[in-house]
Amino acid sequence: MKYYNLMFIVILMATGCSVQEKFNPQVSFYNDNSLLPAISFSSSDSNAYVIKYWPDGEPDKAQQSGLSTGTEHKIVLTHVTPATTYHYLIQSQSTKQISDSLTFQTKELPFDIVSIKKQNIKSNVFDGYILIRRWAPVGSDVIINNEGNIVWYHLYDAAVRRPFTWTNRNSVLSVYDSAQIVEYDLKANKLMDLKLEDYDIPNMLHHEILYNSSGDIVALTHDSVKMDLRRLGMGANQFVRADGLIVLDKKGILKWKWNLLDVYNPLDFPTRQINLKQSVGHANSVAIGKDGHYIISFRDFSQLWKINASDGSVIWKLGEGGDFKMDVDEYFMRQHAIHFNAKGELMMFDNGDRKLRPNSRVLSLVIDESSKQARISINVSLPTELSADKMCSAEMIENGKYLVCTSKKNGILTVVNDNAEVLWRVDLTSPSYRAYYLSNPFTPN
Repeated sequence: MKYYNLMFIVILMATGCSVQEKFNPQVSFYNDNSLLPAISFSSSDSNAYVIKYWPDGEPDKAQQSGLSTGTEHKIVLTHVTPATTYHYLIQSQSTKQISDSLTFQTKELPFDIVSIKKQNIKSNVFDGYILIRRWAPVGSDVIINNEGNIVWYHLYDAAVRRPFTWTNRNSVLSVYDSAQIVEYDLKANKLMDLKLEDYDIPNMLHHEILYNSSGDIVALTHDSVKMDLRRLGMGANQFVRADGLIVLDKKGILKWKWNLLDVYNPLDFPTRQINLKQSVGHANSVAIGKDGHYIISFRDFSQLWKINASDGSVIWKLGEGGDFKMDVDEYFMRQHAIHFNAKGELMMFDNGDRKLRPNSRVLSLVIDESSKQARISINVSLPTELSADKMCSAEMIENGKYLVCTSKKNGILTVVNDNAEVLWRVDLTSPSYRAYYLSNPFTPN
């Protein structure tokens, strides 16, 4: 692809018969974003145009924009680096005529995005990108390339919540605050802005938000109820905050609701398993099976529960004290970021426990629901520096390579192999609740 781009630029600049159209383009920055240069120009005839652009001195990195049709054009470019000079050509799709070679300069990044310190960069370790989020004091979503450079960001106007996810329509779906859902595409266009109070939904959103296969929004919630907890030395009408799930369509219509207390009575369990000060169970992530049922990670139980998406019943529990046969070393502790990887295995960041097992693991399990057996497929024991008892995520990039997001006071992004050897690393000035590997988000549309 690099060879093709280089030859394309050389041919365009060498063939005088192609360079015919004259433009007077203006360069601005879309939504005042330093990495969204917008090229505006007029054409004499209604036609479709694209822009070819590349960094100064690097024509092998040429990219192509999406199409703009008509006589008045404003083409927003993506996937650029800050404070960089770019060359570009405007090309007619029908006549293949191109403009003279032009230039623009991207701006410096805003100070309140996130700062990155490159520790171990080998760009051939992976071909994709990494999406992270800084949630406070000012929220920002950031995409980093394999060279450790920021190539895209979206800056919010205030702190945001931790939950965010990458969608199959090249956008970031996230929780702005505990009762508001927003979605932005790579050109900073707002695709969704749902305020739950506008739909009389009292729940507080936390820790997870994603789309299901039907295009509905699935989110973890807090829901407070009153319980008689005098047996635990509390009140007869004690407020208890329990975790749950809601499913909404894109118009904000509530389609399904579930709460842990529908199937779980904290009075039936040892008090060590109850965290009434925060939320019962402390749910922190959700995976959706091929059958459409929900698997919820409960940090305080060190278990995964599969919940029937129709009637809300518990189909099974996985982990210590659960329904599956597992060896002791297969038990995960205080896990985060559960998901199904490319092999169909249930993968997670197994945080561990400060006293019982301080080292975290990249863990992937093969689940046999019929025989109620679970076995480890991937087990990467991480060094202390990459371990953490809270937050974090782990994702398989390809066989033998794993993206690990370690979040403590600050953040560490690494790619490790099966032996926990660090192949690639950058340090962040702010932690990210988790990180997502993106194979190719900058496809023109």
